[in-house]
Amino acid sequence: MEEHKDSRMEQKPREETEEGYPEYSFIQETIKKEKGAVRKGLFRMAGFGLVFGVSACVSFSALKPAMDSIFKENPEKVTIPAEEEPAEDIPEETEPEEVVQQTLDADSYRQMQRSLTSIAVKANRSVVEVVGVEETLDWMAETSDYKTSVSGVIVADNGRELLILGKSSVVKGAQKLLVIFNDGSSCPAVLKKSDGNLGLGIFAVNRSEIKDATWAQIETAVLGSSNAVSKGDVAIVIGKPFGYAGAMGFGSIASGKNTLDLADGQYRLINTDIAGSKNGSGFIVNLQGEVIALIDQGTAEEGSTELVTGYGITDIKTVIEQLSNGKGVPYIGIYGVDVTEEIEEQGIPKGLYVKNVDADSPAMAAGIQSGDVIMSVGDINVQTYTAYHQALTASSVGSEVKITGQRQGADGYVDIEFNVTIGSKE
Repeated sequence: MEEHKDSRMEQKPREETEEGYPEYSFIQETIKKEKGAVRKGLFRMAGFGLVFGVSACVSFSALKPAMDSIFKENPEKVTIPAEEEPAEDIPEETEPEEVVQQTLDADSYRQMQRSLTSIAVKANRSVVEVVGVEETLDWMAETSDYKTSVSGVIVADNGRELLILGKSSVVKGAQKLLVIFNDGSSCPAVLKKSDGNLGLGIFAVNRSEIKDATWAQIETAVLGSSNAVSKGDVAIVIGKPFGYAGAMGFGSIASGKNTLDLADGQYRLINTDIAGSKNGSGFIVNLQGEVIALIDQGTAEEGSTELVTGYGITDIKTVIEQLSNGKGVPYIGIYGVDVTEEIEEQGIPKGLYVKNVDADSPAMAAGIQSGDVIMSVGDINVQTYTAYHQALTASSVGSEVKITGQRQGADGYVDIEFNVTIGSKE
């Protein structure tokens, strides 16, 4: 009995913690297991989060093109602000100021050149090169001379696309279109809408295709007023006026009075004294860096094709807005002239005298002929070519409009009426 008792008394005493409480082994084991379970739970949650994140990224990437396509259907409407009519200045009687003759030297010339260059460089942030890529064209080659390219200018951002104005001739024969920005980066582009009458188009670049670094280098152009241009004003040309991209040149406005007659309208031309390429393209800007003309050497008169000439921007602002919103430019196909008082004295009634009608045009289909005098388009009375153009511009492509006027018969002029379906020349 004593031996048995002694053996029980010889058991190892329990250890105590620093606080003096006994530390039981089974409690230690339980705590250890709980810590391991928590750690495993955290790893499991992290794993689930990683899998969810990867799945979300893959799903987003897969659905992004489809979502872009859906949202592109409702881009923001582009609005080109209308120009305000200049207020008539009433001269005040003031004492003449003393004119101080300024002496100019080489430094003055260099300062002037630096100032003009600074304006051109800033305006050039809105200029791009639109390239029509053919199958045989290695457009990535450093020696490639983009012969199927034209200058374009950024005119709007509809929230989905960057919209660029340029000559639509670049599309002919092209397998695909590219836009090269002034920092050298390029993005795929599409022709959003074109007008075959003026030979202009709006090219669209998906905003998501443009790199952040490029966004920092580009701007939307400010469209000025070509109606405010006067002979002798400073002219700055940018784009490809000399046949190669990224060029700039300086000169002056030679004339802002010439016009070009096209179907359904008359367009003011801006002529400069700057020599350029016969196939040049680009833009004319003023001292404020505003675009005042789109260069189109095809508008120049014979004998002056080497002087930079283009459409005054004021007369094509409505076209820019329509094309930017994916709408066709209203077209009937009439070439006209105002019936002045001198012409009216010859017995021709007041209105728009039809000189010619385009073949296969809505006007010809409706029966309008050379010699007719148009007096109204819809509910709008027409007395001049400008009024006719404005009435047509306010109409919608595909709609039917009633045109009234007079035609000369055996016994003089008689009333005529036509129902014309407005088309679009692309």
